[in-house]
Amino acid sequence: MKKILPFIFIILFPYYIVFLIVSLFNQCLMKYVFQNNFYIGLLSFCVFGVIAFVNVIILCVNNFAGKFNAIEAAQINMIIKMIQIPAYLFIFVIGFMCLLTIFTVGISFVLLILDGISIILSGLIGVFVVRRCYADGILTRTEMLLHSILQFVFCFDVVSAIIVYRKIKTINIASKSVFFSCQ
Repeated sequence: MKKILPFIFIILFPYYIVFLIVSLFNQCLMKYVFQNNFYIGLLSFCVFGVIAFVNVIILCVNNFAGKFNAIEAAQINMIIKMIQIPAYLFIFVIGFMCLLTIFTVGISFVLLILDGISIILSGLIGVFVVRRCYADGILTRTEMLLHSILQFVFCFDVVSAIIVYRKIKTINIASKSVFFSCQ
C-alpha cells in the first residue's frame, strides 16, 4: 500500500471525473462543494489533472533511476489499471446515455476526451513499465512494441498489464527455483 500511495492522484483521476459528473446532476454537491459555480469544478479538475500528470512524471523518473524493479513497477501498473475499471465503466455508461438525446451529445464528446486523457495518464505508466521490462531482458522488442501500444487501448491496457505482470512473476519464480536448485 505504501508504494501505491504516491500515485493516488493517478488512480483517482477517473474517479474525479465521475465525481464531477455526479455533482453536475446533484444540486446538493454542486451547492456545497463548488458553490454552484461550474468553473470552480473545472479549475479543481485542471489542478487535479496537473498533479496526476506530475505523479506520472515522478513514476517515470523513478523507473529510469531504478528505484523500482520490474516486478514492482508492473504490479503498480496492474493495480492502477484494475482499480480504474469501475470509473471507466461509469463514464462509458453515462456517455452512452448522453448519446441517446440530441441535447446531451456534447457531454458525450467531453466525456470521451476526458476518458482519453485518463487513459493517456495510465498508458504512460504502462509504457515505462514495459520499457523497463525490455531493458531487464524480460520482454522481446516485438513484445515491448505490442504491449506499449496496448497500454493506450481501452480494455486491452488492463489485459496487457496483467500479461506483463504474470510474465515477470513467472520468470522471477523460475529464476529463484534455478538459484535454489544450484546450491
